Amino acid sequence: MKPKKEVLDEKTGNNFTRMYIFALTAVALLTLTGQFLIQSSISSQISDSHVVNLAGKQRFKSQEIVKLCLILYANLDHIEYKDKTKELKSLTEYWEKNHLGLRYGNKDLNLPGKNSTKIEEMYDAIDQNFYNVLNGALTIISLKENPAEATQTKMDAAIRRILSNERTFLNGMDEIVHQYDVEAQKKMALLRKIEHFLLIITLIILIFEGLFIFRPAVLQIKLTIRELILSEEKASDLAKKLTIANKSLERSIRDLKDIHFALDHASIVAKTDKYGIITYVNDKFCEISKYKREELLGNRFHMISGHYHSKQFFDRMWETISSGKLWNDEIKNKAKDGSFFWLDTTIVPVLSNDGSPGSYIAIYTDITQKFRQSINEQKIRTSSIIEGQEKERKKIARELHDGLGQKLTALKFNIEGLKGAASKTEKSRLTEIKNMLYETIVEVRRISFNLMPSVLSDFGIIPALKNLSDQVSKSSNIDVVFENESNIQRLNKTVEINIYRIIQEALNNAIKYAEADEVTIFVSNSETCLNICISDNGKGFNTSYLDSKIRSVSSGNGIVNIQERTSLINGEFRIETGIGKGTKIMIKVPIVNA
Repeated sequence: MKPKKEVLDEKTGNNFTRMYIFALTAVALLTLTGQFLIQSSISSQISDSHVVNLAGKQRFKSQEIVKLCLILYANLDHIEYKDKTKELKSLTEYWEKNHLGLRYGNKDLNLPGKNSTKIEEMYDAIDQNFYNVLNGALTIISLKENPAEATQTKMDAAIRRILSNERTFLNGMDEIVHQYDVEAQKKMALLRKIEHFLLIITLIILIFEGLFIFRPAVLQIKLTIRELILSEEKASDLAKKLTIANKSLERSIRDLKDIHFALDHASIVAKTDKYGIITYVNDKFCEISKYKREELLGNRFHMISGHYHSKQFFDRMWETISSGKLWNDEIKNKAKDGSFFWLDTTIVPVLSNDGSPGSYIAIYTDITQKFRQSINEQKIRTSSIIEGQEKERKKIARELHDGLGQKLTALKFNIEGLKGAASKTEKSRLTEIKNMLYETIVEVRRISFNLMPSVLSDFGIIPALKNLSDQVSKSSNIDVVFENESNIQRLNKTVEINIYRIIQEALNNAIKYAEADEVTIFVSNSETCLNICISDNGKGFNTSYLDSKIRSVSSGNGIVNIQERTSLINGEFRIETGIGKGTKIMIKVPIVNA
C-alpha cells in the first residue's frame, strides 16, 4: 500500500494536470474557433467580392449587348467587332450563364448562389426585364443568321423590346450590387463582435491559469526540487552499490562472450524462432552449406535438406524439441553446390517464461569425413560381397546351363526317341514325364537366366531390361510395362549388373509384397545421368523403418538392397510410397561408358 503523503502528492498532481489540460483545451478551442471564423470570413469576403464584381459585370455586359444589337440593327461597321452576330451570340450566352449563376449558384463560376431573401426579391423584380432583353437579342441573332426571314418590322420590334427593358434592368442590377455590398459589411461587423468576445474569454482563461494552476504548480515544483535533492543523495549511495554490481555483471558478460566466441569458432551454430525460421547462422554454417548468410536468414532448413530422411524422422524431432527436450541425431544435408554433408546435430530449446520453447539453438559437428570413410568402407565390403555373389551366380548359371541343362536336354531327346507305349496308361504316363521334363528344362533356363542373363552381357542394359520385363510378365500374374526414352548403348559392366539387379529386386518386391497387378519401368537419360523410375499400383508401405542407422545387404530387406546397390554405383535413390498409395522408386545413375 502507498504511503499517505505519496497518495496526496499523486492526487494533487492529478488535479493540476486535469485543470491544466482543461485550460489549454479551452484556449486551443477558442483559438481554433477564432481561426475558423477568420478563415471563413476571408473565404466569404473573397466570395462576396467575386459576386459583387460579377454582378457589376452583368450591368456592363447588358450595355454591350444593347450596343451590338443597335449596330446590327443599323448595319453599321465597327472596328472592334469583326463578326458582330457571332460575338453577340457568345456575349448573350455568357450573360445568361452569369445571371443564372448569381441566382442559383454555379461551381464553374465559383458562385455560391445562396442569396438573401431581399436579393432574391430584387432578382424577381428584374427577371422579366432580363429575359426581355435576352430574347430581343436572340431574335436579332436569329434574323441576322436567316436573312430570308428577316423583315424590318421584326427588327423594329426586337430593338424596341430591348430598349424598353434596358434601363429598368440596369437600375435593378445597381440596387442588387449595392445590397450585396451592404450584406458583406454586416457579416464583417458580426465577425468583429465574435472575435472580441473570444478575446475576452481567452484573457479570462489565461488569468485563471495564472492564479489557480501556474502559481500552485510553481510552489509544488519548489517542494519537489527539495525532495529530489534528498533523493539524489540516496541515489548516489545506491549508484555506488550498482557500480559494484555492474562490475560483477561485466565480468560475467565477458565470460559469456568468451564462451560464445569459442563456441562460434569451434562449432557450427544456427538459431531459429519457435516456427523453425532461421534467425542466426555463424560463418562456419555458411561455409559448410555454401549459402550466404542473407540467403539463409528468414528461410527454413528445408533449403539444405538432403531428402535422405523421412517425414516421420523430422516429425519425431519436432515432437521432442517442442516439448522442451534436447534432441541429438545425425542429419544428411545438401549444400548449395549440390554436394552432401553430414552433421551431428544437437538442438537445444530456449524456454520462455511460460515454459514453452521460444526459440531453438542448433549446435552441429561436421562428421562428413567420418561418414564418407564409413560409406567407402561399407562400399568396399558390400562391393566385395556382391562381386562374390555375382561370381557365384555366374558359376552356378554356367553349371546349370552347361551341365544340368545339357543333361536334361539329352534326356529329353532320349525320352522322345522311345517307341510308343504298349497301353494307354503307359502312353499317358510317358506324356506326363515328357511334360514334366520340359517344365524342368524351362525352369532351369529361367533360374540360369536370372542368375546371369546372357542378354545383359551380349547386348547391354536396355535389351536386358526389355527381356526381363517380358519374362516376368509371362511367368507371373503381373503386367510389366517397359518404356524406354534413352539413347544409351552400353555402360560400365559393373553399373549394368547393378542396375539390372536393382530392377530385378524392385520387381520381386512388387510381386511378393506389394500385391500389385501392374508395374511400369521408365528409363530416360540426360548427357550425364541415366534416370530410372519403377512404379507399381500395389498396397505401399510405411517408410519409417528406413531411418534406421544400421543398413546392410544381409538384412534381407529389398529396399535396403536397392539402396546399397545404388550407392555402390554412386547413384541417387528416392522412394515415394504410403499405405494404399503404391510405390515409386527413382534412381539417378551417373553415366559411365563401358
